[in-house]
Amino acid sequence: MNVRKIAVTGASGHLGNMVCRMLLDQGYKVNAMYHSDKRSLEDLDLKLIQGNVLDTKDLTSLIQGCDIVINCAAIISIHGDPTGIVHQTNTQGPANVLEVCKQQNIKKLIHISSVHAVLELPHETPFDETRSYKQKGSFAYDYSKATGEQIILNAIKKNEIEGFVLRPSSIVGPHDYKPSELGKALLDFYKQKIPALPEGGYNFIDIRDISKAVVESIDKGKNGEIYLLSGKYYSLKELASIIQKVSEKKMPKRITPFWLLKSVLPFIKLYSKISGGAPLFSIESISALKYGHPNMANTKAQQEFGLQIRPLEETIADYFEWQKKQKVIQ
Repeated sequence: MNVRKIAVTGASGHLGNMVCRMLLDQGYKVNAMYHSDKRSLEDLDLKLIQGNVLDTKDLTSLIQGCDIVINCAAIISIHGDPTGIVHQTNTQGPANVLEVCKQQNIKKLIHISSVHAVLELPHETPFDETRSYKQKGSFAYDYSKATGEQIILNAIKKNEIEGFVLRPSSIVGPHDYKPSELGKALLDFYKQKIPALPEGGYNFIDIRDISKAVVESIDKGKNGEIYLLSGKYYSLKELASIIQKVSEKKMPKRITPFWLLKSVLPFIKLYSKISGGAPLFSIESISALKYGHPNMANTKAQQEFGLQIRPLEETIADYFEWQKKQKVIQ
């Protein structure tokens, strides 16, 4: 397929802007939609469209004349969904993108989901593309991603459109302008604001490795399939050790058990209200770390997209170096 023009929603986000960069490097023309902050896209040779996935007129402006759509737009939340915007963006957003794609006869829709859409437990069974979805009653972000993904897959099954779903694990690395929740946590570690380590860990993947896989998937992804784009699991203790090595700043060693962190969450929330900052931890973030599956299988993406995973040490060193160039840290 000779694809020349690609539309990217959520283009100003961490994954979105890096995907745009790699698309341009590969010679594609790009229409990029951003919501309000376009800093991550200003140095790129692409067509910028300000808009919202909740507005089909904005989406029509973005998608008209394109061959393929990559739907990166999402709101990640570790603090619930008090206004309902997380659920709207992550479920109605994909539904709107799908509708406009059908109207504009788009050849392929690539939907970026999340490993949070499916169940972490049990740990004894493989964490692959066949995991069961989270249901209503799960954390707001997780359920919204599960619902949004199913909207796209159901349309593909009904032959309404061609496409597939990519499920990244936790993304980290440079060009994280806003920054992301994980980016903020790394900066807090660097500034030595983290007093103790939660128990558990998570699967981390470099933004450049995942973006390369997204671009490779354009020609290699199979209709109706799901692809898990995971990296490698690290405990928080291992993560802190890597941060200490690359930053030469002393990291906490003490592990705080889940029950204790859970019991102090009300005080953390109260302190954040008084100080005006975001809470260091939330029930969503500590649960993700406690229950994060230690063996997320990326075999399918390795075989079909050539997914390669670089060491986390390199990723974090590059992230801090990039943030130094942005004058965020010294």
